[in-house]
Amino acid sequence: MNPNLLTLESDPLTRGWSITEREFREEVIYFLIVDRFYDALSDEEERQGVWDRGSKQGLYDKTWTQWGKYWGGNLQGIIEKIPYLKQLGITAVWLSPLFEQVDDMQYDRAPMHGYWTKDFKRINPRFLPTNEPNSLNSSPTLRQLVDSLHANDIKLILDVVCNHSSPDLNGSKGVVFDDGKLLCDFNDDVHGFYHHNAEITDWEDEFQLINGEMCGLATFNERNPGYRKYIKSAIIDWLDVGVDALRIDTIKHMPIWFWQEFTADMKAHKPELFMFGEYGFGKPWEQRTVDYANQSGMSILDFGLCDAIRFAFSGQEPGGFHLVESVLAYDHVYHRANELVTFIDNHDMPRFLSICDSQQALDQALILLFCLRGVPCVFYGTEQYLVNQTDGGGDPYNRPMMETWDLTCSCFTLLEKLITTRRGNQALTFGSHRQLYVSENIYAFLRSYRDSFAICVLNNGPQTSLTLDLPGSLHTKSLCCALTNQEFFDVDGQLHLNVPSSGAFLLSSTGERVAGTLVVTFQLNGLETSPGQSVVLLGDCFELGNWDLNQAYGMEYVNLNTWICEVAFDESVGRQIQFKFVVISEYSQPRYEGILPRRFLLAESGRQKFDALWSNR
Repeated sequence: MNPNLLTLESDPLTRGWSITEREFREEVIYFLIVDRFYDALSDEEERQGVWDRGSKQGLYDKTWTQWGKYWGGNLQGIIEKIPYLKQLGITAVWLSPLFEQVDDMQYDRAPMHGYWTKDFKRINPRFLPTNEPNSLNSSPTLRQLVDSLHANDIKLILDVVCNHSSPDLNGSKGVVFDDGKLLCDFNDDVHGFYHHNAEITDWEDEFQLINGEMCGLATFNERNPGYRKYIKSAIIDWLDVGVDALRIDTIKHMPIWFWQEFTADMKAHKPELFMFGEYGFGKPWEQRTVDYANQSGMSILDFGLCDAIRFAFSGQEPGGFHLVESVLAYDHVYHRANELVTFIDNHDMPRFLSICDSQQALDQALILLFCLRGVPCVFYGTEQYLVNQTDGGGDPYNRPMMETWDLTCSCFTLLEKLITTRRGNQALTFGSHRQLYVSENIYAFLRSYRDSFAICVLNNGPQTSLTLDLPGSLHTKSLCCALTNQEFFDVDGQLHLNVPSSGAFLLSSTGERVAGTLVVTFQLNGLETSPGQSVVLLGDCFELGNWDLNQAYGMEYVNLNTWICEVAFDESVGRQIQFKFVVISEYSQPRYEGILPRRFLLAESGRQKFDALWSNR
């Protein structure tokens, strides 16, 4: 049995069968704009006198000065730079959309970004060698890309656009094909594939958000079953090619019921699929953001934490590191806060160096990003301090061409250390967060999981002395900084640190990992616990105590409503188990879930993942 495939939870009083996805909390994502990453074909094609690879000439700028045009990055360029990504430690590459685009200009811009799709079942020919077939199963370059990434243990994340196709380009709008066959046309929409409403003017109005046009883009009518059948079949075709995960564009502009159907069908086809959506600029104190994160069937990009980190260093809003803590204080509203995809910049905002012109500040922001909960995502070129400050560095100047590949760049080597430390220490991927000290300029916190822990200390101000009180369970003789190799000593439960200006320490202590024939990660959400309470797994197998509460398997606290554990299965592999979550306390009777036991089919070996919500029913 493939341990990455179907795993089942049956709850007779809830929703029946469900499927679990690939473990992504330990991944590191690298987001790149294909057109701006690397052109591996230019020399050969220059000799042939061909550079504009599309059907229409004039959309390509070889000089890299016309920012709205194609600059030549392609899939072969990504293939050639896989060793570079592997050296950095990247485990998943998120590519800007690869779909075939409308080959035209709107004013001074071509769809080099990939969000004006013409055919969801074909590849943008501008990313392929000249005259190579661009159907999914006919492109040797796409096949080579997938195989080369997987051979280097790097997952492929496809950027998916379900909300819209293309704007008005010289009288043509929303013309979409189904693998070369005309499917729909906004201006002759006989089958009702599109909404036909005005542009959004009130971004707080629910009807406008779902049904209105964004920036003049032809907006699909999600109620049309023909559209839903087409878009799902298209993305399934990409999954069959070897795509491992999906990033979903503009999810706030389509209703939750659509995403529930979409994610269910995607995961039914590929059960291990991880998905995360762009709920643009959403915050955890906004209920609609939380609803999409918890009810859509996918994780989301963490814009709230992104803003807090940026403001903490730029000073554009007061509060410094208190802003970061204030966002983390809302983690309990999410069902899976530790699977939010975290970042400090992307293609829709000025790069970090544009709002905070300090390489030291960028280094500190990256340290913070990799030490906090969530799945960190690095925007291409960050590791080379890539930036263009024209007009404040906003779109399109946040998308310069990648030109430097220096393996000795200080930011590159810093990220190497951070990725190695994060992937080696489960406290940074699974663990709880505990503030040790916070001020506007100084931030110290503890991440812990089982017998692993990490202490991160950042100083965004002048040199300072700092004393940290450590929990009794963490007392140890010495700790080594993963960034500086300095050794620090625990004196009677205290760490005395002299933190230089713009300095940082990452003290990492790695415990023993859970090991067995099969290891299953269980996570429970939706249960608010109090100090003195703990949660255990109790079930009908040896590993979960055989219904003996005294032998139940203990879980680890993550936040106010999240508990997690890894269980090694040897005796029970390959069988269906039954179990419940139980709250125990020294001062009260055990509290069992008020449902019939959950059921879960264990694989024969490998790793599995099980997410659940506490139920009193």
